[in-house]
Amino acid sequence: MSEEKITLEERFLNIENILDQMEKGDISLDQSFELYKKGLGEIKAANELLDTVEKEMLVLTANGDLEEF
Repeated sequence: MSEEKITLEERFLNIENILDQMEKGDISLDQSFELYKKGLGEIKAANELLDTVEKEMLVLTANGDLEEF
């Protein structure tokens, strides 16, 4: 599955799964660090999706002003 095709809901599920794995406590420090980096990537991607949706919710008026949809 392409990274850009993942929905916001799927991103949140990925983050939740990563947190669950980290909370188990039976992983090595290296694994924990890799999960941490992966989680940060998921959070960044989710934030970018939210920014995109927010920008799409603005409409350009005839006067050239942006207004909320």
